[in-house]
Amino acid sequence: MTTILVTGASGFVGRRFVKRWGNDYHLLLPSHSELNICSEASVSAYFHTHRPDVVLHLAALSNTGYCEQHPDESFKVNVLGTQHLAENAAKCAAKFIFFSSDQIYNGNWEEGPLSEDMPVAPENHYGKHKLEAEQRMMQANAEAVALRATWMYDADNPEFPPHADFATNFARAIAEGTPLRFATREYRGITWVAEVVENLPHTFSLPGGVYNFGAENHLNTYQTACRYFKMLQCRLPLSEIVLADTERFPEHIRNISISNQKITQASAGAIRFNDTLKGFKRFLEVHR
Repeated sequence: MTTILVTGASGFVGRRFVKRWGNDYHLLLPSHSELNICSEASVSAYFHTHRPDVVLHLAALSNTGYCEQHPDESFKVNVLGTQHLAENAAKCAAKFIFFSSDQIYNGNWEEGPLSEDMPVAPENHYGKHKLEAEQRMMQANAEAVALRATWMYDADNPEFPPHADFATNFARAIAEGTPLRFATREYRGITWVAEVVENLPHTFSLPGGVYNFGAENHLNTYQTACRYFKMLQCRLPLSEIVLADTERFPEHIRNISISNQKITQASAGAIRFNDTLKGFKRFLEVHR
């Protein structure tokens, strides 16, 4: 049975990966005291003892506001932690899978779905650190894979801690009658985490490199929210729940919408995502 080291197993994606695939793989789920990714010595000792076949690196400081206020801590966790794991994975010939982010594209001015070979210049510390982590990862381990994940959502589940995401924010807004504001000058994919988790094992056989990993979407965030609200068939008027924010991102349109062409081709079609709206439809068929 393949042994997979999962960092961040208590996080949003990690908990769901463990539940879905825990019986199919031998999972190593170390606590922080057992594996401190910021310590090269701790990482080296852990790998020497356990020698995983695959490393699924999900641990991160992912709150962009927190990273902006604490850039040194963000660098230590998001960059150095990734580098330590990638180096040690290479030493024991383990496949290294790193969860990067579509926030790497947040400084791009181009329109349309963005591809992995485009020049990028992220504008916040989180995006900058994810990009540097990708670069250091590839320098240390040519067979490593970075997955530029999108914004993800799921239904509330008593098995997991509550999470403020697109779907749960909507559910709470409707229950409380409080409106949500969505940017008209932003374009981004929004992905049901179940699709992410289902596709992850296919990434273990990808050639080394950087791949977009999530739902495509050609609508702006306000338009996307309006379409989701209509799918909910809510009795409240749209205008009481979904408000247009026309002032956010005044300097340039924020386009972090991705193209999945590279990963679909590299996996011979094994990795596929519904686009954002089709993902909403599938999600609501299961969780309405």
